[in-house]
Amino acid sequence: MEKINLNYSTKNIPLPSRNEYMKRLIEKTEHFLRRLRWKAHFFLSGQEEASNKETYGFKSRNSPPKINELIPFEEGMLNLIQTIEFDDNTSKCRFQRTLNTDIETKIKKPNNLLIPADKTTNYYSMNTATYEKLITENVTKTYKKSSPKVVDELNSQSARVAEKLGLSNRIEKLAEKEAFVTLKDHKPEFHAHPTCRLINPSKSEIGIISKRILDEINTTIIQKTQINQWKNTSSVLEWFRNLDHKENLSFICFDVCDFYPSITEQLLAKALDFANTYRPISADEREIIFLSKQSLLFSNDCPWEKKSSSSRFDVTMGSFDGAETCELVGCYLLSCLTKQYGNSIGLYRDDGLAVFNAKPQQIEKIKQGFCKIFRENGLKITVEANITKVNFLDVTLDLQSGKHYPYTKEGNVPLYVHKKSNHPPSILKNIPESINKRLSEISSDKESFENAKDIYQDALNKSGYNYNLSYRNAPPETKQRKNRPRNITWFNPPYSQNVKTKVGKCFLTLIDKHFPKSNPLHRIFNRNTLKLSYSCMNNVKAIISNHNKVVINKSSNSPVPAINTCNCRNKGSCPLDGKCNEQNIIYQAEVTTSHSKQTYIGLCDTSFKSRYRNHTCSFRNERYRNSTELSKYVWGLKDKKVDYQIKWRIVRHARSYSNVTKKCNLCLWEKYYIICRPNMATLNNRNELVSSCRHAKKFLLNSVIV
Repeated sequence: MEKINLNYSTKNIPLPSRNEYMKRLIEKTEHFLRRLRWKAHFFLSGQEEASNKETYGFKSRNSPPKINELIPFEEGMLNLIQTIEFDDNTSKCRFQRTLNTDIETKIKKPNNLLIPADKTTNYYSMNTATYEKLITENVTKTYKKSSPKVVDELNSQSARVAEKLGLSNRIEKLAEKEAFVTLKDHKPEFHAHPTCRLINPSKSEIGIISKRILDEINTTIIQKTQINQWKNTSSVLEWFRNLDHKENLSFICFDVCDFYPSITEQLLAKALDFANTYRPISADEREIIFLSKQSLLFSNDCPWEKKSSSSRFDVTMGSFDGAETCELVGCYLLSCLTKQYGNSIGLYRDDGLAVFNAKPQQIEKIKQGFCKIFRENGLKITVEANITKVNFLDVTLDLQSGKHYPYTKEGNVPLYVHKKSNHPPSILKNIPESINKRLSEISSDKESFENAKDIYQDALNKSGYNYNLSYRNAPPETKQRKNRPRNITWFNPPYSQNVKTKVGKCFLTLIDKHFPKSNPLHRIFNRNTLKLSYSCMNNVKAIISNHNKVVINKSSNSPVPAINTCNCRNKGSCPLDGKCNEQNIIYQAEVTTSHSKQTYIGLCDTSFKSRYRNHTCSFRNERYRNSTELSKYVWGLKDKKVDYQIKWRIVRHARSYSNVTKKCNLCLWEKYYIICRPNMATLNNRNELVSSCRHAKKFLLNSVIV
């Protein structure tokens, strides 16, 4: 295992290829136009908004209806995509060349995995055998093998809940994402005995509903009890500043060991019973909360369930409602502590802090009382007592001096996005100012700021910024003005330095041109309601993650079944030159007559032969003549009695929709060729581009037999 030193933040973004940028732009444009169509549909039908049914943020999977008033604007957006120009001279930037070199030589070429550290910015290179051993050790430590039937059972339970809420056609089945580890390189003797944190990214979408419910419950409890359930560093500092006679106080600092996985079904039930006294919790809400905790871990294409739970109950890190569940249990534990020891105790997730004006012997007794309360609830804590200075979150709190200042863990050098990173200029411009503001906020005075700023100043200088950090007093709090909420629809095109076209300016020009005051949609579509904010392309961290997935898939021991690429009786008559059984492809049909040649782009996630049969059926049976643009054209030729020939070929292989990646590269590539290579798709209708992905429907809960 070797430490990889990149010397810059993995949040830096390299320049994308033209195809990558165009594919992302098409994806963002499609999402934007879908939202416009739905909004225009409800407006023109006399409904300002959709029905009042609570959807918990789940979007409709149906294709929006075609709106005639939107067609000119949609054509303008598609023409914008087609006329994008690139400036290749941008790639001469030294930092971008460094990024590209490192991606090729340090990330992709070694063919090793790059595993991130848990609480630092470090990465470690290791071969697949070592990584698989770490994964196996960490999985088998707390999990046991389960059955695929359990996955179906969980999906059936989720489908029943989703059906009751009327959302089964919006919520997807459990995504079988592979578990991974991060390295705890801040632990002692790490290189001799490396320890890991096991991350389970597989999570039920019912957790999104549970998150909303738990958020409401936690907010109500905190408001009514006034307990110190901290949300961020600012709330901790506010609590610290309000302490009187700090020099007479002593800290008790405690950390809940493995808080998330240690929360049991019984402990959560206790917390919900406690919460019910402040905010009534219905039986349906309780069912949703507990169902979202029915989780499985996936490793080596096999489901695993927790050993210590007979009901597959597990609060996983990274789940949709994991943080909110942790806060709810934290509220319950704080109520137990404050009932006995007063309100001078606070908690942020698994980190707790308390202050007492008492003798050392008394504080030791309080410490033992803390341990007892947590032990009674099945939790273990590590505690430090009788201390006057403590490092908590990203600040150091000093009771003797009454000061607080920034804290950085040993070995964790701050790294910032480089000034030449492929980020939108507005983001790069605000980075130094944001760092300066943050350091000033967590420093109690100028002296504390000056003592702590050097490490951050060095990091800024290495990232190419010409900016001097200086202490600024916090501005006086002003009462926030309540602005009227605006119903804004955002267009989020990707940003790239090598794009010459001013996408934002072109977008605003299209709004002015196609939505004048005379347009019936001007009321809902104008410069005040349609706005642009650039999104980002993949950063180095995402590139490393994708590289790791590729390496792991290549090293998988599962045998790949041999596929007979052609089963035609007469190999010479195969429509695809011996590859008619290929799946997940973009194909092209070339229709040639004596005086013209037309082309058509299509896709199939099943075998091409199945799709080919559908095409030939639509050519023979007149009732299917309008099934595709290709069949319409062929029937037009037949009506004119014009002889024609059709030649088929594979354009590209691509993966269809997966509920793991949440993307359908098959549909995206088809749209790419139709828009950006119009000569390859002269028959295709561009209005097809706002249609829903048909490959995603099989992953919806309404496809589960309950």
